[in-house]
Amino acid sequence: MDIRHQHSWHAGTAVLLRSVLLVCSFYAPLSFADDAETWQFSGQIRPLWTSAQSTGHDPVSSANALLPGLIPVMSDNAQVQTELHVISHGITAIGTLQGQAFDTDTKHELTNGTAWLNELYTGWGNGAWQFSVGKKIVSWDVAYGFRPNDMIQQEKRQTFITSTLIGRPLAMADYFDADNAVSVVLVNPRQNNTTDPSIEPALAARAYHHAGNLDWYGFARYGEQTRMSIGTAAAWVVSESIELHASYRYSQKMGLLSLQQRPTLLSNTFLSNTSPWQTQLTDHIQQAVIGTTYTTEDQQSIILEAWWDGAAPSDAQWTEWNQRNHALNAIASTTPSLQRPVAYNLAWQAQLFSAANNVRRKNLYARWSWQSGVWTTAIDTLYTPEDKGRATSASLEWQGDRWHLEAGVRIYGGPANAIFAQLPQKRIVYSAATWAF
Repeated sequence: MDIRHQHSWHAGTAVLLRSVLLVCSFYAPLSFADDAETWQFSGQIRPLWTSAQSTGHDPVSSANALLPGLIPVMSDNAQVQTELHVISHGITAIGTLQGQAFDTDTKHELTNGTAWLNELYTGWGNGAWQFSVGKKIVSWDVAYGFRPNDMIQQEKRQTFITSTLIGRPLAMADYFDADNAVSVVLVNPRQNNTTDPSIEPALAARAYHHAGNLDWYGFARYGEQTRMSIGTAAAWVVSESIELHASYRYSQKMGLLSLQQRPTLLSNTFLSNTSPWQTQLTDHIQQAVIGTTYTTEDQQSIILEAWWDGAAPSDAQWTEWNQRNHALNAIASTTPSLQRPVAYNLAWQAQLFSAANNVRRKNLYARWSWQSGVWTTAIDTLYTPEDKGRATSASLEWQGDRWHLEAGVRIYGGPANAIFAQLPQKRIVYSAATWAF
């Protein structure tokens, strides 16, 4: 073990000890109070280690080659998360403390510590009506790999480590009976002048009806900038082994990232002195997913899904993006005096990777998993037929009474022009150990 890795390990251990002491400082005095029966505590501590291998020919690597350290890329990352759940007097709270120590591809060592509230809300109600106000996790829709109608949480799917989501500020009313449910949500009420759907003020609603083996859903949302969107979904239990599901959403407007050239004082029109990728409202966006799950008696499960995401960059945008990468690299090699502005322009190219939930509009997804006692094995692949890119993951998990151990790998690949093959990291290996209390 070299000095760099010793430093990361020691920093991670120190963070873990501080996190444990902080949790104990909250937990101990309250759990033994006179009214301890009105308090409910739980939580978890999870050390997590990841190691990533850089692609080497992506825009981020090209930018760092011209201007070293412009965008730090993590290689080894030691992280510790401490999560505390508290319920008392009608208030639910979930908070997370995180410390991490990581090495970058330039051999720099960085450490930081953060804390955030996942949820903090109060709820009340009587009978069929329930109300809640505060910061709360509200996830909608029926599919696994992609959920078009997740209008409140806007969760990014297919993460290889499952973590508690960070809720949204909202006020919510729910009505339900044996076969029906209706939810009305005012989300992000204090935000304004934004087209980001995750923080834009909006009013959303969901209706649910259960009819035999079929579940029907209807969704609607009105955003301050993005206006109206409507959606529907269904889940049908065909037999004990087979389930079918589908989801569709139409949005009047969405804020999408697009390339906008600006005249500059620089000598080449391909160069910009600010990011040329800007969010603008785009009309008439459609998103849809269809899928099935098959489960065997010995607890093997197969998920197959196909989806279209009109909010993802188009094929024309990615073609233009690839052409721009080649042009920027050509400028850097022929005009050394422009290497610095070229480096910044290449770095801005990476914005398109996270512009939407999906990098391509057409997607095919398959997942196999098998639970055998305390062990669970899973393999999944996301394939983008437009450029033949792929993201493949494999994982192994062990579940005890309090401990949950997991490890896995994700590999991105495809032809040289595939977007997955041009991500900054082509392989990520991870392991985690979660202790629940």
